[in-house]
Amino acid sequence: MLHVTNGDSAVAKLRATGLEGTLLPWRDVLHEGPVPGDVGDVGLRDVRARFLAGQGWAAEEDVRADMRHRDQRLDRAIADGEEIMLWFESDLYDMLYLAQILERLPEEAATLVIVGEERFVGVAELEPHELRALAADGAAHRRGRRIPVDAAVRHAGRALWAALRAPEPTPAVRLAEHGTPALPALGEAARRLLEQLPWHDTGVNRTERALLEAVAGGARAREAAFLAQQRQEERPFMGDATAFAYLAALADGQAALLRNHGPLSLTPSGGAVLAGGARWEGRPERWLGGMLVPGGSARPPWACDPAARRVV
Repeated sequence: MLHVTNGDSAVAKLRATGLEGTLLPWRDVLHEGPVPGDVGDVGLRDVRARFLAGQGWAAEEDVRADMRHRDQRLDRAIADGEEIMLWFESDLYDMLYLAQILERLPEEAATLVIVGEERFVGVAELEPHELRALAADGAAHRRGRRIPVDAAVRHAGRALWAALRAPEPTPAVRLAEHGTPALPALGEAARRLLEQLPWHDTGVNRTERALLEAVAGGARAREAAFLAQQRQEERPFMGDATAFAYLAALADGQAALLRNHGPLSLTPSGGAVLAGGARWEGRPERWLGGMLVPGGSARPPWACDPAARRVV
């Protein structure tokens, strides 16, 4: 039996329950950097390995080798008809992983354990008896449930994967507006993904604004700003290294919104942007899946209007 989950901490917790089978962590940060739709599996591994290495998060060859092993192990399980159980949380980070996997799975080839739908919790936060109950009969006191990966779930996951890799936001907008009844967290992930586009009034996205608000509220260290940003999320999904990269970008250049030499503080420009009276002129060029969002003072081709909950 193959158990696929969202990283090393979840693997350790699942291993401690005594579950039988192989534990396979899925490692990437798909909500950051390019995930282009015009390359195959090998090309995508190359793109992602270069991006992650460029961020200083891992060595390129190590990432490529890990992803190659991961893909080959899943492919072998599918080809052999091995029982597959997917263990994922309901946040953006995990739902993008799930979408990538559902793109590859045939119908009825796996079972999904989804946790944190009603009140967010991570796989690694569940108690061993809860994990064993989910593996055995799919019940864990409303903290998680087990469902078959049927045609409807596969369709919803594949739609999110296509939306992530699209060069413009229309597919993600459609998912966010209409939802994914077979697994609501997939449609909710599309909505949260769109909030990572620059906001139409200030040019900062939801994560950037939350970090600015944290500093305005008294966070003077990166760790404090990260924790405050996480508390604003309905379903926290971002790791500290990613948040620290956002903080560095906010503090970069003549149009910086933050000072980070010493205690964190807002610049006058940062205060004006946070108050809604100015736009961020120093926004870096950034990939969001298949969308390349230009940087600088140019208005991006798409922007998020959070009040109206739509993309303009």
